[in-house]
Amino acid sequence: MSEGEKYKLLRAFLILSFCIFFFQTGTTTEARANYSKFSEPKVLAEFLVAKGGDPILLPVTFQHSDYLFLFDTGSTHMVFDTSFRNDLGQLRGTATVVTPQDKKVTVECYDAPEAFLGPLNIKECGNVLCAEIEELDLIEDERISGIIGMNFLIRYAVQIDFDGGILTFLQPLTGENPNWGEAFASNHNSPLVLQVQGNILDDIEADFTVDTGCLATGTLDRSVFRKVVPEEGAKTLVVRVKTLAGILDTREARIEELSVGPFEYDGLIFEECSPNLLGLSFLSRHAVTFDFFNGIIYLEQGREFRKNDERDMSGLRLVRYSNKTLIYAVEPDSPAYKAGIRAGDVITRVRNRNALSYQLWELRALLKSKAGRAIPMTIKRGGDAKKASLQLERKL
Repeated sequence: MSEGEKYKLLRAFLILSFCIFFFQTGTTTEARANYSKFSEPKVLAEFLVAKGGDPILLPVTFQHSDYLFLFDTGSTHMVFDTSFRNDLGQLRGTATVVTPQDKKVTVECYDAPEAFLGPLNIKECGNVLCAEIEELDLIEDERISGIIGMNFLIRYAVQIDFDGGILTFLQPLTGENPNWGEAFASNHNSPLVLQVQGNILDDIEADFTVDTGCLATGTLDRSVFRKVVPEEGAKTLVVRVKTLAGILDTREARIEELSVGPFEYDGLIFEECSPNLLGLSFLSRHAVTFDFFNGIIYLEQGREFRKNDERDMSGLRLVRYSNKTLIYAVEPDSPAYKAGIRAGDVITRVRNRNALSYQLWELRALLKSKAGRAIPMTIKRGGDAKKASLQLERKL
């Protein structure tokens, strides 16, 4: 979760990625038993999605209306917002889930309703969870109504072309498909969790959950982070991020060497947070195929494979609330703080444009674009308007 706010505003660690649900159903084995061998992958549905690692939002049709759902491999189940509670039928029970910040949340379980992702019927996933996820609107700058989780995805293969901005659902094949790239079999014992092994600094092995709901490059749990980043002499950065579990302080560090199979990466930014994750910013360096049905992930280098990993250089933490671009935190000794900007201020203009004309991901990209760049702003504090200019500064 971290890399400018695009990473950080969390969804970044969690986006309600109830990241590992302690709740099981029998749908996975039944789903796999229903398939025979296919001679070639058949395209079942195709969607245009954001390029370059921005949140993957897909349209779900429910009761004749379309709603945006987050594509989240870190969530084991489909999730509907509580605003749909009265339309989901009879309550089937409750479950306790644990977020990556170890916060326990009680959620309700319902039979999956008749709802459609393109031609694909969500009813086939068996059951859905119902939880309050409205705060995702503040983080993602979109009205997000639910989460597309693994108990639905397990039936398919999904290819994501991050360079072209296209996501395709395929009817899965049995066995491996070398045409899809380098294959990584998930090493997790649950088919609802995708996990690959990575090697850090040549000698530290770590199992990473692959989580498209995490916008960051990745996270390391505390024990691994401390092996990789010694307490003395290491360059780390403490940042404050808004999550669904509240506002939290976390550390970031650049990892000089990471390898995943034959792929090698330099200078990636990881956060200290449980569990170990590879997030959307990492995945967007590749062309990715998730063969959920067979538990295999395929990676190929994309155009952005060697892109520099940068985080926010302004010190601003932003949300959209009541049609305002609101600053919820300012890092101490940051360019924004030095420019006199404070938590609670509202940004009205950025570089002579109305702040609301930017999507949040555009603002976050601008605020990590180039060290030394001056960003003029107009902010409102109470009834007073004030001009400010901050100079972007790389701190990690």
